[in-house]
Amino acid sequence: MLSLLAGTIFLAAVHALIPNHWLPLVAVARAEGWKRKELTSVTLLAAAAHVTGTVILGLILGKIGKELQEEYGRTIIIASSILLIVFGLIYFTVNLPHHHHSGQQDVTAYKRSKRKWVMIFIGMMFLSPCLEVESLFLSAGAFGMGAVFSMAAVYAVVSILGIWLLVNLGSKGVNLLPAHFIEHNEKRISGAVLILVGIVTFFLH
Repeated sequence: MLSLLAGTIFLAAVHALIPNHWLPLVAVARAEGWKRKELTSVTLLAAAAHVTGTVILGLILGKIGKELQEEYGRTIIIASSILLIVFGLIYFTVNLPHHHHSGQQDVTAYKRSKRKWVMIFIGMMFLSPCLEVESLFLSAGAFGMGAVFSMAAVYAVVSILGIWLLVNLGSKGVNLLPAHFIEHNEKRISGAVLILVGIVTFFLH
């Protein structure tokens, strides 16, 4: 279970680094002249929406994992470990980077009120759950719903704090060099993490 939590923390941090999770917020805040307090509020709302979308799906998968464990016993833990490795191999070999448009161009093309921008960000983040971590929720279900809720809490904290930190750094003009690398290698990194977690869980279950 500790390997699943460690994998969740790492994937949440990597996912938060992807530019389209924080760069549009920075661009819009600059173009619209938002105050720091306003930017923080919108960031937390958008991050919470992203976490909510991911956790809702994760809880459903965790429940499925729990029911499978009750039906098939500890065999499902071995099966879930193998599944993690398979998912990891898929993500690693199909490394499709996230694509994003310039947030500044979006601001220029669409002049909207602050309320509309907030709704856009909330909708965008809610509808883009972290799919890589969902397989970890399914595996956590084999350890019970307590493990699933613990994973959800860890994911929520790391994701929200990560996005908030990156938005603040970006708004201050900090050049986030790893972000470009993460954007083009996120699937490969996530795949490697899933493979590692699957191997550790298989041998230490």
